[in-house]
Amino acid sequence: MAPVAPPEPRALEVQHFGPEEEEAYVEHFREHGFVVVKSVLEEAEVEASIREVWQSPSLLGGQGPKEEDPSTWDAWPGGCRNFLDPIDPCAETQTWKNRVNPRVNRVFDLLWECFPDDPGARSGSLVMSVDRLGLMRPTKLWRDGSWEERPEWRTSRNWLHWDQNPWSTPDFEAMQGLLCLQGDCESSGGFVTVPGFQRRFRDWGQRCPEGSLAKRSSTMIPFPVPLEDEIQAERCKILVPSGALLVWDSRLPHENFPNCGSGWRMVQYVTCKRLSAEDLQRRAAAWHSGLRTGLVPSSFARRFKAEEQQRLGMASDDGAALEAAIAAGEQLSSEQLEAARQLRRGYRLKQTAELPAELQEAAALFRGAFASNGALREVLGCVARAESNYLPFWLL
Repeated sequence: MAPVAPPEPRALEVQHFGPEEEEAYVEHFREHGFVVVKSVLEEAEVEASIREVWQSPSLLGGQGPKEEDPSTWDAWPGGCRNFLDPIDPCAETQTWKNRVNPRVNRVFDLLWECFPDDPGARSGSLVMSVDRLGLMRPTKLWRDGSWEERPEWRTSRNWLHWDQNPWSTPDFEAMQGLLCLQGDCESSGGFVTVPGFQRRFRDWGQRCPEGSLAKRSSTMIPFPVPLEDEIQAERCKILVPSGALLVWDSRLPHENFPNCGSGWRMVQYVTCKRLSAEDLQRRAAAWHSGLRTGLVPSSFARRFKAEEQQRLGMASDDGAALEAAIAAGEQLSSEQLEAARQLRRGYRLKQTAELPAELQEAAALFRGAFASNGALREVLGCVARAESNYLPFWLL
């Protein structure tokens, strides 16, 4: 018999802390496993972020949908979860500024200090993810004097999950976050979680040991919560105002609830994780490989100050290796740079291909890129190794 759908998550009145209320928001995070810190982005930064999403060719500016024209919203990127992956992450500007924003970084710095007894939480370097956006269309449209519902545009329900495996990593491992750019009401869709569950995560894994749940293993991430599990009834909606940062312990199960209204919901995901020296070296090696082959423009890396480069994981030492990689990239020929662009097109086509002909075209692009610049093969392996610690690095 198919599992019965769980009840709708309930709305939770959530306190929003100011950036200056550091002691209070740290304590709230320690107790509840999540926190909302308002005004980490200024209004101008929020507006610039929204404008970039709509205008950048790497984001919606190159994919067809127009903000004011619902007739263009059928061909929506990201499938049923309403995620938005950039076509060329290095072409963006404001989203990168948000990742290295001092107010955003300060919140993560303080929250990571919540775990003084965990050696992994106090050693190593804090590094920001290279992550995606989330964008939910209005699904209630005013047309010709009446409301029209578009339920097929809504994100799928009931996909409560962890981005941490309860069997292989039962203790604190990481924290995740998002910056809210648009949509802070119950009808616009948003974040759902089970507050305080970080204290029960290990016990849940012991109560439901590996082998007791079908189609799940100790290597599975994301890890879906069974629909029939009792914690499904404890889900709460967490509303986040525009310009605020929501951070949650990865031991909290979470999902999004769908947009059922006439407004937009737009967020930028910003995960921060403390990397060991070995993991940081892998991350830096991926950046350097991209720079040496032209996948990452040298001019892009030079945008950032030294401390910002470190926050992005570009440098694992005094910066000499990074500077050498940047310099190598500045010496690439036009043919090598074109090969890098060809590889990116092939990779993107491979990710989105639905027809055999599209896969064949992607394979041809890969072959052509590797024939022009064999060093590009190295990049794919470096990126895979950089993501082995589950800190997103969607550079391609």
